[in-house]
Amino acid sequence: MTAAMYSFVATCKKNGVDEQLWLADVFKRKESHKHKDLYQLLPNNWEKSRNLESNPELRLLN
Repeated sequence: MTAAMYSFVATCKKNGVDEQLWLADVFKRKESHKHKDLYQLLPNNWEKSRNLESNPELRLLN
């Protein structure tokens, strides 16, 4: 588990994502997120997914 967390933190840093903000958001959203959409919670996809959830009108553009 520790290696996975180091990997997530490194991916956050590589993508310019605040690790603490990402982790807090993932813990908050993981229970309500559909299984097929869990990839959206990965650090490299998280920012886009987060923007789509806060601005549903952007979904029409994708």
